[in-house]
Amino acid sequence: MSLFQVRNKANRKLLRLLVLTSMLILLLSGCGASKYEAVDLTIPGSMAETVTAESDSTVEIVETEEKPTIRLGAAVANEESVQEDLAKTTVESGEVKAEYLETDDYVIVTADLLNVRSEDNTTARIYVQLPAGEILHRTAYNDQWCRVEYDGGVAYVSTDMVKVAETSVPEYTKTGVVTEEPAVVSANGHVVAIDAGCQAKANAEKEPIGPASQTKKAKMPASAVGTATGVQEYELTLTVAKQLKKELRERGYEVVMIRESHDVNLSQAERSKIANKSGAEIFIRLSANSMENSSIYGAMAMCMTEHNPYNSELSSDSYRLSKQIINNICANTGTKNRGVQKVDNSSAINWCEIPVSVIKMGFLSNPDEDRWLQTEEYQDKIVAGISDAVDRYFAVGSEG
Repeated sequence: MSLFQVRNKANRKLLRLLVLTSMLILLLSGCGASKYEAVDLTIPGSMAETVTAESDSTVEIVETEEKPTIRLGAAVANEESVQEDLAKTTVESGEVKAEYLETDDYVIVTADLLNVRSEDNTTARIYVQLPAGEILHRTAYNDQWCRVEYDGGVAYVSTDMVKVAETSVPEYTKTGVVTEEPAVVSANGHVVAIDAGCQAKANAEKEPIGPASQTKKAKMPASAVGTATGVQEYELTLTVAKQLKKELRERGYEVVMIRESHDVNLSQAERSKIANKSGAEIFIRLSANSMENSSIYGAMAMCMTEHNPYNSELSSDSYRLSKQIINNICANTGTKNRGVQKVDNSSAINWCEIPVSVIKMGFLSNPDEDRWLQTEEYQDKIVAGISDAVDRYFAVGSEG
């Protein structure tokens, strides 16, 4: 082997050693390939060639007149560009979310079906899917998500799938806000809330029977069914509720309807909360009874006891309203008067912040009473009895 070949071989070994040493130094310093700064290494002699190491970086020998220079990796990118790329990648991965702007308004669902999620990301649990037209109370938003109230808690929906509602005083929605019908101005200065009990689909999920209660019941139990007619309780209650609304408005009252459709998903607590915030002075909740003993019949009312742990201060007014209503209904219809039952375990009562009366109009399990309840004449007598009781309630209140 000639002297030139020996030197050339030695230079090649030295070159490889310098390259690997430089790469090792960079790796130990924690630099990523995208952030390498140019590192110039002087190589003895005038040879020039490209050397590839087993690494993600390419090592290039740049020939100069005097000596070749090794350039490791790419030059450091512009700092602002790096930060922008990092921010973009982070947002797309969902690690960083845009800041929310606080608000207090209502939004309408514009999508055919809107996912209401537990968190503001597309992998979060879906609480429910709402159809177009539903209204939600919005508390904050950004370009991607709206924070809304749902089912007594916080949920998130896509900003692109809703629009701001024109009205700021809704009366009802499937999730707790109201019909598109504008509120009627009260002629006599009084407001009454009416709840048509039950709904087309029961909700077996549990909720506390009262604020901060550890005892829980189903959010909305199944509707009873007429043993003779097959009419569902939720159908009967809404029929009577609409007639009662018409009658009370004709008498000068403003009426807040908790629901005017069967296709809703409102728990007992949610219905009470709507009534509480509506400006109503009293709350009338219509329902029916059902028992295995088909011979039992009659109407009754329910309210809280004087020692109710949630709203005992409403007991006196609630009892006065309930007593007047049930006496009038039974006098008009001739059914058995089963009086006023005071309870402390009713979700329909314990969440109320205004005087409330739960009216059990009759027993759907009794064939005769079931048939009576489905007739327009019988329903008119119930409506008249309730309306007269409401008149009497406010008349006595104004005298006091």
